[in-house]
Amino acid sequence: MRSNSHFCVFCGADLPPGNPCFCIECGQPVGQPIAGEEKVDDPSAATGPTVRLANARTEQAVIGGTVKLPSSVAVPPGLWLAPDLPTAEDVVAIYAPLRAIVGGWSGLIEHGWKKCGEEWASDGTSRTLVRFTVDRIWFAAAGAAQQMRLVVRIGAVAYADEGRTRRGFRYRIGANPPMEVLDAWWIEGNILRSGIPVPQIQIMAPPRIKRVSDFPETVHRMNAREAETWARQGEVHGLFRMLNSAQQRTQVGRGIPLIEVSPLGAWLRLGGAVGRLYRVQMFHPLICDAASWKRLRQRIMQEAADLGLDMNTDAIIEWWLDREGYDGALFERDAHPYGGGRAAIAFRRSQIALIEG
Repeated sequence: MRSNSHFCVFCGADLPPGNPCFCIECGQPVGQPIAGEEKVDDPSAATGPTVRLANARTEQAVIGGTVKLPSSVAVPPGLWLAPDLPTAEDVVAIYAPLRAIVGGWSGLIEHGWKKCGEEWASDGTSRTLVRFTVDRIWFAAAGAAQQMRLVVRIGAVAYADEGRTRRGFRYRIGANPPMEVLDAWWIEGNILRSGIPVPQIQIMAPPRIKRVSDFPETVHRMNAREAETWARQGEVHGLFRMLNSAQQRTQVGRGIPLIEVSPLGAWLRLGGAVGRLYRVQMFHPLICDAASWKRLRQRIMQEAADLGLDMNTDAIIEWWLDREGYDGALFERDAHPYGGGRAAIAFRRSQIALIEG
């Protein structure tokens, strides 16, 4: 098994010993591994542009499979239009169920991954190597490819310290081995069709939309008048309290939730009695009550399923909102779990201003 920093992120080949500058297999320059959890890296930088989802505004990165092949020829789920099956010379793309984290993605057992074994690592440490698998389905457009589907089993590995257990893994391009295609087979309905050649398969990351910690930004600081003028340039004009300045998981993916305060609460905070007040600036927020959010989630689920994605991770909601051009969200008090008034979900720290003075 390759160690974390001894493979090429472009083609997956083993790198020579020492600190090579170029891969001897494909000739691409070798980037440095991501050193710390808080270092933010653009995951597309390691592989360049890849497959673009239909109607999406962002590209996906190759994270395994046939990584030596140009991803521009790979066909994502739902976009194969020919009546015949893809051949062994064709390339298809399958999306791994991953959740965006700072500097990469994570795969968890509650998102479909299964822990399938562990062994002592061969790097001379007391760590264990834990293996995970997940099955994904590739399918053609309606009525194409003889209406058959391709089941792809993906494998990933993670290290665990002695005595520790893992319920998932983190994946960062340049720091972790590419994921592997362990097996693939065609099915017709629920029946296995053996003996049919399978196409070459690229494993793609889900759409990664830049949010919060993907930007090197901080919250603004303004006096009350400046903050009000600034917020009124957008569509959300209330005064808010912040629950936590750290990136949170919310109904609409990664964000920072703020709760609108009542006039009395605003007066107390502006008078210095309790807490702090904030303004937010959003130009095109998603505004929902409980009923409309339920209907919208169902619509997003259907559109994601049509593109080979699922709702097990925040990535799909983030992808859909980005595609529609939303820069934040505003939930009525019956549609969020935080209590109090309406909840604004900021997608960037630069959308928030702390009122000073």
